[in-house]
Parts: sequence; C-alpha cells; structure tokens
Amino acid sequence: MDDEQEVQLNKLEDLVDRFKVCFRLLGKEEDENNNEDIIAAWKLILRNDVRKIFDLLNSLKIEIAWSLLDDKKERFYKIKTELEPTLTSYKGYEGEEMRKMVNDIILMVDEGFHGFRQSFINDTYYEDLFSKVLDKYRKENEERLELIYMQDSQEEALIYPDATQLKNTIVVERANILFGCRFGQVFHNNGRNIKLIVAYILEKKEQTYNDIYDFLDKYLSYQIAKEHCQKKVEAVFKNIAFKENVDVDKLMLKLKDLIEDNTLSAQKHWFIAYKVFSRKNWLKKSTQRLFIDQINSAFSTRLRCSAYDFHEIDEYFKKNDYTKWTLDDSKAPQCCVVYKEIADKLDLEFLDVKYAKPGKVINTRKIEKLR
Repeated sequence: MDDEQEVQLNKLEDLVDRFKVCFRLLGKEEDENNNEDIIAAWKLILRNDVRKIFDLLNSLKIEIAWSLLDDKKERFYKIKTELEPTLTSYKGYEGEEMRKMVNDIILMVDEGFHGFRQSFINDTYYEDLFSKVLDKYRKENEERLELIYMQDSQEEALIYPDATQLKNTIVVERANILFGCRFGQVFHNNGRNIKLIVAYILEKKEQTYNDIYDFLDKYLSYQIAKEHCQKKVEAVFKNIAFKENVDVDKLMLKLKDLIEDNTLSAQKHWFIAYKVFSRKNWLKKSTQRLFIDQINSAFSTRLRCSAYDFHEIDEYFKKNDYTKWTLDDSKAPQCCVVYKEIADKLDLEFLDVKYAKPGKVINTRKIEKLR
C-alpha cells in the first residue's frame, strides 16, 4: 500500500474512534450533569474532529482515485458502519453549515466503500491515471534505473562497440523483460494499449502492489532505454578516474582488446596500466582507489582490479618509472622483462593524439585546443 495513504487512513480510523467516544461523553454529560460549559467544550471538540475527518476524506479520495490499486474498500465499509449512525445523531446538535459537512462526510465514506475513482472516470481517465502513477514512480526510481542502464551499457559495450547497435540491443532486451512479466504480457497482447492495461489492472481483484510496481519498473526501464536511443552522442563508460578530456569510451574498449589478446592477463598487470596512465598525466588524481573503481566498473567479471594486488607489487616497480625497469638493475625482480614489455606496449598504444577527445590534449593542466 502507498505509505501516505496508509498514514492518512490510520489517522482517519483513529479520528472515527475518538469522535464516537467524545459523542458518547457528550450524551453522558447531558444525562447526568448537564453542565453547559462542559457540553460546549465537547461540542467544540466534536466540531473540530468533523472538520479533520472531512479534510482527510477529501485527501484520501484524490490519493485513491489516482492510484492503480484500491485495496481499502473493506476498511471504508467498517468506517461507514461505525461512523454513519453517530454522525446522523450528531447532526441534531449543529446548524446548517455543519450539517452539510456531515452529509458530505457520509457520502464520501459510502463512496470510499464503493470506490472513489468512479466520480473521476472520463474519456481520458485511464491514460491520465497511468501518466500520474508513472511520473511519481519515475521521480522516486529514475536515478536507480539510470544507474542500472549505465552499468548494463558498460558491460554490453564490450560486446557491441557500435553505439547504435548497443542501444538498440538494450531496447530489445528491456522489451523482452517487460513483456515477460504478469501485466507486461497483458500489455503486449492488447496491442500495447495503455487504456486497456490500466482497465485490466483496476478490474483484477487479486492484484498487489508488488505486481504493479514490477510492471512499472520494467515499463520505465524500457522507456529509459528508448530515450537513450534518441540521444545522438552519449558516453557509455562513466568517467571515474581520468581527466575530462580523455576519451574514456575509446580507452576502455582498447583495454578490453588488451585483455582479450592476453596483454593484460593477471590482476597485478593493472598496476602497470596505472603506472603508464599516471606518468602520462591522464589521471585526475594520483590515488589508486579511483583507478581501481574505474577498471572494476567495466571489467570486474573479466579481469578484476584489486587493491590487494596493488599492495603486493614489488617495491622496485612502485619506486621506479616504468621507462627505467630493466634486468640490468640488480634490484629488479625476474618478472621485470615481462612487466617492461607490457608497459612499453601500453605506452605505445595510448597516445594523446589517439585518446584525447576531438580538439583537446590530455596531459596539460589546462585544457587547450590542439594546434
């Protein structure tokens, strides 16, 4: 159930119980003591409660009418049976204005029992209802779903390097997921007609918020994927560690190739890549943590980058520039030749002119136009 509706309905039920108790105490005072000041005080309390009940019912009416689930009819029936007789008796104590409000309350409680949405239905109600519900769901979940889209894009970019093919593939995948869920199947089989799927959901007596939220989540994921198709230029990989003028998409795809050809074949080899990029002054900061996060955002399932492996690297490689790694140095580990070959290959591949964004250079402190 919607949290706000639940809070309001609980308040309404508490007010109804309070109103009944206060009305009985008013009658008791009239029968036993008939103190005018006390009677006036009880009437004031009851009058305020009536206004609160009226306001809560109006709010609930709108909330429920613009919700895909109306599972509160039984609770309104209980409110109706308990409140209506008391309100009918209470009307005799009030003037025309309050009696009108009491009559409106009785009508709204009855309407809540039969379904508030009946007074809202018109030619566009179903479409308007879905739009309102989806907009609310989007505000609450867009950031999460965009993150999932970005993560999926990064993983699939390693399979579909062409941006258009990548986006179209994700749209098809999202569509298949949507049409595979309970309400998604009905949506697909009815020609993807919003009015028909909303009518179907409202008519189902056994529907739950889980089913509704599942459909909304998959529908919105599908919509987000289609929206990304409309964007002509869009970065696939989130830039975590590199300077803004580095073409991170191109760089990450090349790293994928270097994994596949076994140039980078062990987790410790990521330290070599870190040393190369750091010397080229391509990284935002010298901290290894950002670089590790950048690599794992794309390659955690292929060749994970581990802070532990970075710590285990021989101090010789940490202290010396990779251009000076050599077995001629008596302090160099036996793996020095292999590490130097990897570093030289990376150094030769990753050139400013190849991996800078168009019209930019990378390794200067201030971004300047290429001349």
